[in-house]
Amino acid sequence: MRHSETVASQGPALITLFDSDFGLSYQSLIEQVALIDKPLPLATIRFILESVDIKDEEIKSLASFEKDSYCRKRLFKNQHCEVLILSWLNGQRSKIHDHMDTACGVRVLEGEATETVFDTAENGYIYAVQSTHYPKGTVTVSQDNDIHQISNLQADDKPLVTLHVYSPPLSQFHLYQLEKGQPELLVLQQDTWFYEI
Repeated sequence: MRHSETVASQGPALITLFDSDFGLSYQSLIEQVALIDKPLPLATIRFILESVDIKDEEIKSLASFEKDSYCRKRLFKNQHCEVLILSWLNGQRSKIHDHMDTACGVRVLEGEATETVFDTAENGYIYAVQSTHYPKGTVTVSQDNDIHQISNLQADDKPLVTLHVYSPPLSQFHLYQLEKGQPELLVLQQDTWFYEI
């Protein structure tokens, strides 16, 4: 199936987006995802994130940094999709996690993100397979049992801001530790809007 057919199958909102010649503004992004009536495949999430064009002043107004941990801010959520902006001070990183039953896409809005991907050894422990640096504008996607960690490891104390799309919204996931062979399952309560991964 061609990419245009994949996008067209998602509904009239994304057909309009696909036919447009301009970037998707922050406001348009929220309007588009509000019209989505079923979970999105990875290809469509990638397309949306590659099309978004959030201005520097919007990024500054949406970003919010905290000293003790990276900061998550929800921009939108319905039963099919959730959009978050994450703000990372230098040295901050997510926990090692997967995305059970959820497709996830990340776009780097400011700075450079480092993603480390993990695999599971025969004894149940995880090990790092690869680390990739994603500069501003880059999009990466993952799904279900993909195990990874996002970090801000830039030089010169630079901050990192990332835009995340989850479809459907993340409701459960595993947390992993290098020192333990058994991951911890975390199931979110329905009204939970903040969680740390």
